[in-house]
Amino acid sequence: LRGCPLGHGKQILVLGLDGAGKTSILHSLATNHVKRSVAPTEGFNAICVSTEESQMEFLEIGGSESLRSYWKMYLPKVLLLIYVVDSADHARLPVAKQLLHQLIQNNSTLPVVVLANKQDLEGAYCITDIHDALALSDIGDERKLFLIGTHVTEDGSEISSSMKDAKELIAQLVLETQ
Repeated sequence: LRGCPLGHGKQILVLGLDGAGKTSILHSLATNHVKRSVAPTEGFNAICVSTEESQMEFLEIGGSESLRSYWKMYLPKVLLLIYVVDSADHARLPVAKQLLHQLIQNNSTLPVVVLANKQDLEGAYCITDIHDALALSDIGDERKLFLIGTHVTEDGSEISSSMKDAKELIAQLVLETQ
């Protein structure tokens, strides 16, 4: 899986804390099949996803503390932000919230898709709990904001319906935002 040919893809930024499941989600979006990623992304990961209408380039930046300083640098260049959170990692949701709010406070119109990932884990917060934990109602009325519950199922199987919904929504947003 690689990035799009230079200049062809509509860039979409994929951010979130380390361990939220960004790489697994990207792989699912790109191939429609599940491949769980175990190793954290050290640095950057670009994947090109083609739909009938367009090519979308997903740029994932690792979520470890040392890499978070790069997040802001890429925001002005992208059409859309996908923010992935681990719904079962209750302890780190406040950090996830703080980083999200810092990221987008100076960009009032950037569309944001929050993926509440790992919905299949025991103890995962449901969508309404995630909405509250991330204080999404404070993020502003001018932007398009979506929250979708996702999970990456067993290796090799087809992606879940929630992942298909997320992919369709992202493709639609890209078309509208170009």
